[in-house]
Amino acid sequence: GVTRLLLTRIPFFKEIIVSSFSCASCSWSNTEIQSAGRIQDQGVRYTLAVTSRQDMNREVVKTDCASVRIPELDFEIPAFSQKGVLTTIEGIIDRAVAGLEQDQPARRATDKEVARKIDEFIGKLRQLKEVNSPFTFILDDPSGNSFVENPHAPQRDEALVVTHYRRSPQQAAVLGLEVDAKLPDAAEDLRDEVLQFNTNCPECNAPASTNMKLVRI
Repeated sequence: GVTRLLLTRIPFFKEIIVSSFSCASCSWSNTEIQSAGRIQDQGVRYTLAVTSRQDMNREVVKTDCASVRIPELDFEIPAFSQKGVLTTIEGIIDRAVAGLEQDQPARRATDKEVARKIDEFIGKLRQLKEVNSPFTFILDDPSGNSFVENPHAPQRDEALVVTHYRRSPQQAAVLGLEVDAKLPDAAEDLRDEVLQFNTNCPECNAPASTNMKLVRI
């Protein structure tokens, strides 16, 4: 087959590499994305309140180490269960539905009750696309390289909350980053350290930073 690579930049985000493979013999094709930069200093979590059909068309960059949750359905796509992808919120739901439907014929033959419950859950996922009732879309990426579009950029998006956080040692190890064998006492360590978090200005959404220090009064 043939693999095509495209380096592109997503507005208000960063550069990514889009990889597309296709086979002329069997017509199989596959598309995935990779970050064109390094792993970020902090992880990122996007929490979006989906309230309209327009929200379903928001562009999403989901790396392979990112997880997706929809609390209203107690639904989660674990990290490293899918390849990285450039898609939309509706596309992520469609991909999840296709994955659940893949083995349904075999389940119906071996365990009809399990197959029936999965069919019911697939129906609930499909209903999300109609946005008959609001739901929450959470994209969590410890590498910091995932993204959910803000259609109002550079203005602030009231429906979207972006949170940057320090990776846990377990998350760093999963990403292949070096972890100190001896973990210092967190409280004592922070008293002499000024932490800086990348964030956006709450008024104009311009990139900014927040400084935080633990003190004893």
